Amino acid sequence: MTTDTFHLDSMACPRCDHQPDIRDPANYLGCPKCHAQLGIPVNYVVQSKQPSIAELRSSRERPAGLGIWRWAPQLPVGAAQAVSLNEGNTPLISLPTFGSQFGATRLHIKNESANPTWSHKDRLCAAAVTAAKALGARAVVAASTGNHGASLAAYAARAGMPCVISTLNSVPQTMRVLMESYGAEVRTVEHSDERFEAIAAGVRNEGWYPCSNSSSPPVGSSPYGVDAYKTIAYELWAQTDGKQIDAVVIPTGYGDCLRGIARGFDDLYRAGAIEKIPRLIAAEIFGKVGRSINTDPIHLGPWPTAESAAFSIGGGFTTYQAVDTIKSHGGDAVVVPESSILATQLELARSEGIYAEASSAVAVAAAAAAYRDSIVEKDDLVVIISTSSGLKDPAATAAAIAAMKRGN
Repeated sequence: MTTDTFHLDSMACPRCDHQPDIRDPANYLGCPKCHAQLGIPVNYVVQSKQPSIAELRSSRERPAGLGIWRWAPQLPVGAAQAVSLNEGNTPLISLPTFGSQFGATRLHIKNESANPTWSHKDRLCAAAVTAAKALGARAVVAASTGNHGASLAAYAARAGMPCVISTLNSVPQTMRVLMESYGAEVRTVEHSDERFEAIAAGVRNEGWYPCSNSSSPPVGSSPYGVDAYKTIAYELWAQTDGKQIDAVVIPTGYGDCLRGIARGFDDLYRAGAIEKIPRLIAAEIFGKVGRSINTDPIHLGPWPTAESAAFSIGGGFTTYQAVDTIKSHGGDAVVVPESSILATQLELARSEGIYAEASSAVAVAAAAAAYRDSIVEKDDLVVIISTSSGLKDPAATAAAIAAMKRGN
């Protein structure tokens, strides 16, 4: 859909090719045809034109300071009216000390905490809020206990739009303060499903645009936001001077970031910019992606859960988009035990000076496991996606440090 002031690409179901009206407020629930046939929701994907190698190289030559909008021709929302806080262009940092324990010589981490609200969600929210504004939404909404809510609140403020965050009573105080500092209306409930009931009513009656997953079983986030994660793949291509990346390790719950990164590498591969798509490794805590991959017919949960420091990738369900991405790209799902999460967080901080959130520490621990299990080789070029800073939930780290001092 294109007007004088904005552009939005169309969407389609990746399984059955159903194309919805992009103005349909129920799109956040996924494809209704697949839901009826499979009993599971399937998130739409954006129908963007495949970029040529010349177009990708042209974008690469634009100033890196443009952030994700350096790659505007490859994004599903127009840049002229972009809602932006200069997100993207995050650093790629080598991990020689941490990697030395595995003999890894080319291990890197992409530090997404360098984004404006200190998480990778800024990429998604920049595009999703731009789409919401273009579609004439009266407000944006998210179901979030963490980074997504804080990011959406900031981008809504930037856009001059009301923002509602539906969260749980257990939300960390740091995250709630962030959301409210940006002016969001934070509504807390006891049970997760209550969040989705409130959002459904707001979509029907008040013109809200959901920018996060807002249903159970989960679908995933706005396809316009998901595609903004393509820019992580593009930036890695630029930052490595086109060298072949062998594996990318991504903290995974509902698979928004996983799907977006895969779509970015798909673009690069089809254009001939890279020789092969990197092995995509979903780093997880409860094994829900790995278990769901092996079900026929597909079963997305609920799988057994427990309390976890990595709550942002918790929950008993995964999504079709996460499972489909790993299966279609020949990727892997690596499960990290709870006992490794905060220990790895502290090890990374003390060996490399990078204080990553617990969910990112899951990806670091998964990378370590991938070396030990020969999923990747010692001389492979491996990139870990660190999604946010440990400062988002310092209480968990403080408890781990206290336990270490007690000798527990």
